[in-house]
Amino acid sequence: MLDQKSYQEINNDLENYYRSNERNMWRNNFHIEMPFGLVNDPNGLSYYNDSFHIFYQWNPFGCEHKTKHWGLVTTADFISFTQPKVVLKPEDWFDKDGCYSGCGLVKDDELRLYYTGNVKGENDQRESYQCVATYHEDGTVTKKGVVIKRQPDGYTAHFRDPYIFMKDNTYYMLIGAQNNDLRGRALLYKSEDATKWDLLGELNTDMKDFGYMWECPNILNVNEDKCVFIFSPQGLECEEFKNQNIHQSGYVIGSLDLEEVKLKNHNEFKELDMGFDLYAPQVFSQDNRNIMLGWIGMPDKDVEYPTSEYGWMYSLTIPRVLEYKDNVIYQKPLEELRNLRQDKALEVNGLICDNYKLNLDSRCAEIILNLEMSNIKLTEIKFNFKDEYILLAYNKDTEACTIDRSNMHLGGKGVRKFKLKASKELRLNIFIDNSIMEIYYQDGLEVTTLMYFPKEEQLEINIKNDNKVKINELSLWYLRSVKYEK
Repeated sequence: MLDQKSYQEINNDLENYYRSNERNMWRNNFHIEMPFGLVNDPNGLSYYNDSFHIFYQWNPFGCEHKTKHWGLVTTADFISFTQPKVVLKPEDWFDKDGCYSGCGLVKDDELRLYYTGNVKGENDQRESYQCVATYHEDGTVTKKGVVIKRQPDGYTAHFRDPYIFMKDNTYYMLIGAQNNDLRGRALLYKSEDATKWDLLGELNTDMKDFGYMWECPNILNVNEDKCVFIFSPQGLECEEFKNQNIHQSGYVIGSLDLEEVKLKNHNEFKELDMGFDLYAPQVFSQDNRNIMLGWIGMPDKDVEYPTSEYGWMYSLTIPRVLEYKDNVIYQKPLEELRNLRQDKALEVNGLICDNYKLNLDSRCAEIILNLEMSNIKLTEIKFNFKDEYILLAYNKDTEACTIDRSNMHLGGKGVRKFKLKASKELRLNIFIDNSIMEIYYQDGLEVTTLMYFPKEEQLEINIKNDNKVKINELSLWYLRSVKYEK
């Protein structure tokens, strides 16, 4: 348990950071990250009192997965943010070893925060409690204590990450779990008042042997008949074109029968991101939009990220709007992010060439690229940092898209491969920040998120093809930095 002096020091350090103009070259300009400490899962995402409330897991005292608090920033436009602050502290008997992930619920003009209290006893024995707190308009939080005490029989204490949704004026809570056979599951609870919860049972799916733990479950309805079950399974077997990270985040689409506690007729699991660095996404609704943020990072991979040397680790994705089409989820950057654009720095339309070279003045940019694929089979896009580079390659014949960061000196390396149909056009929307890239393919059908840590600030992009190609569109904008203000 930490004393008030420690939290006053955090506040002082935050003030000093935002007063200073000194920044590490890997500090990102438009991705949410903290001045110090370790950030991971987005939590409690809500639209409340005309502002987006973005909570997140935060250890403000170091770059280890310990002492998890909930931090908070708020924004009306994803351009100007409030300065971060700690809102949930691990200081009670039911959460003394961490305020773990959870959700937000606006009810009776209050914002309720549901989370997992983590308690560790002797021999690292775990206890998990589902808890609730009230976030007040003045920014203070009142903990209300435990609403679900421990896991039901048949399940281990890996029982966490409550997510609440409503159906027919009834509240339902989905919780990630692990059964005694060490297989991942999700448990469903029901409540009339969002306070007293009754277990309905295990969510029945066709995924009987699908990893050893399911974290961060989400449910969202896409029409009257179908819903999307988003979760982060751990322990899937790696294949050539999928499940290439140590853990995954993805979804299935089916029909949710709440009486039978069953997800019926669901399709196969599809990953939400085919890159290196996305985990534990959470979805919330605002103005009929389903908006998702994720953690740019990966469990059990901390050694791959060199920023810990400078006292900070990890970021959150830009907000993505989820759209349902042809039984697939498309992810599109939130429209408000266009307000980050400065005047268009480059526009190319209809140019026919073999290769194209682009020198960027800043690693804070958005690029829209549309290549006509009718006369070419192979295209390569190389992001050069002098003697380092990241390679994005697409083979039209095999429909294989590859992203390779093996030629970077620092940070995680390796290759990620996935299937992509782009027989007529290859359409990319690329967001480049100082140490993060998010690449959206074919209007958001696929996405790759990755961190990179170049030794040089210079960035040159080379587009190379096996034949002459028509650049239908190449647009470049440099992006403003988001601001954090009191």
